Amino acid sequence: MRSLFLWDTHKYFVSASFGEIMKCYSSAFKLDVVTSAYFIMPGLVFTTIWYASDWNIMKHINRIFHQILTITYIGLGISEIYLYREWQAKIGYDSMKHFANISEVLKTPSISMFLGFTIGTATIFLLFRWIYNKWIYTDLGSSTEKRNILFFAKSLLLYLVLSTIFFITMRGGLNRFPIGMGAAYYSNKSALNDAATNVIWHAIYSFLHTSEYDRLHPFLENPTKNQGFLKTYDSPQDTFPRILNTATPNIVFMILESWPADVCLPIGRDSLIAPNFNQLIKDGFYFSDCYAIGHVSDQGIPAILGALPVIPAFSPLTGKQLVGDLPCVVDEFKARNYYTGFLYGGQLDYGNIRGYVYKKGFDKVEDVQNFPTGTKKTALGVPDLPLYQKLLTDLNSARQPFMYCGYNISSHSPYDVPVDYKLGIGGISEPFINTIHYSDSSLNVFFTEAKKQPWFDNTLFILVADHSHESQIVRVKEDKDRYKIPLLLYGPAIKTAYRGVKIESIMSQLDIIGLLYSQLGIPFEKISIYQKSIEEKPS
Repeated sequence: MRSLFLWDTHKYFVSASFGEIMKCYSSAFKLDVVTSAYFIMPGLVFTTIWYASDWNIMKHINRIFHQILTITYIGLGISEIYLYREWQAKIGYDSMKHFANISEVLKTPSISMFLGFTIGTATIFLLFRWIYNKWIYTDLGSSTEKRNILFFAKSLLLYLVLSTIFFITMRGGLNRFPIGMGAAYYSNKSALNDAATNVIWHAIYSFLHTSEYDRLHPFLENPTKNQGFLKTYDSPQDTFPRILNTATPNIVFMILESWPADVCLPIGRDSLIAPNFNQLIKDGFYFSDCYAIGHVSDQGIPAILGALPVIPAFSPLTGKQLVGDLPCVVDEFKARNYYTGFLYGGQLDYGNIRGYVYKKGFDKVEDVQNFPTGTKKTALGVPDLPLYQKLLTDLNSARQPFMYCGYNISSHSPYDVPVDYKLGIGGISEPFINTIHYSDSSLNVFFTEAKKQPWFDNTLFILVADHSHESQIVRVKEDKDRYKIPLLLYGPAIKTAYRGVKIESIMSQLDIIGLLYSQLGIPFEKISIYQKSIEEKPS
């Protein structure tokens, strides 16, 4: 499995020497032995019971247990290869928690991915079992000793000695502290370290050492601790220019699923990926150095709409009792008599986004289930073209002023959009690049029609990605540009003098609401808003 992982991820360590790559196997040895000890301990119990009792059923249980472990290990190994293509992350709590929404998980893989997983797992499992049965397995046979007190005492002693040895092995030795996550690390290239880290050990370790309560505990127990720290960065006044020509514009958030900033490059072949978005940049107000604060949608949505920061490996929307108290831009706009709506091309159940948008009181909430019968659908929902057509229809019927969110789904795996443009860009990421080009074309259709509508001249569009993604440019996960996303303000509500402007200052999704509020003259204190929602929760 390690060799397959190295072969599939080689693009992340092309500068590594052959010796450095081969060292992966020796560096992995200690953690592999520890993992083997975990596997052997239950088998030792089954074997000891069989040896002492001569119950043949224990042999069958041990064999089935061994087969389950083997196929689990192989399945996790192949799954990790596919996961690494998307997230550059190993199998663990972060990825497995998404099985809470099993329907979304089952619909995400493409057919080729599903076949690759199934055939790969079955082939390797059968090959391993053939090798094991032919050259490794030995039938110990039943003991011919008389089963008396001495026999049972010797069996117990043997079990205690072996279990002690394996327990010490499970700890990684007799050191004061047990073996840890970094035991297999040896390189400055993360992909090699990840290859050297045993997949099943990492998965178990990740689950045992991840508690969402523990992650939130410092914030729940000390909500006001060091609250004055960020005030040292306060500016006595807002120095950002007023770029809007109206105090009450219509606001349309267009949240772009998984768009990295790399797909918006304006030169060379890369400019063919999203040519229409690049044209919008020329006529809009673009932030070229904006970063996502998380790596999944249920982190990005509350960051965009509520300036809600993210704790690593934790989604703020999973706390179903707290979600209604989380900050959201809709609170302020409803207080100002805006009509509000949220339209999603997929299923809102993913990551409890449904709970967030409903509890925050959007006037109209729709997802894939609300599209007309006969609308062509893909695995996860509605393609972007019918999505944006429905968004246009909804905006035409909305009362002004309105604040609306349109959230697409086509650029999410399995990338089964209805058109294959064959751009030939992106290598292994070409299917993803194809969906971006489709999304970009759909955006062009939307804006072509939107410009004809009476509400368009008083509208500000905010186009921003929920998080970034692997792109046509190979970037290791430590590269900050891997997390850069497009953020564009567009529309006639922007003063002519500020159209075509690019801002190169570093910012993130957390700054969007503050920027919007400052343009509309709305007081904004995002730190106190977040703390208030926590402080008011009963213990």
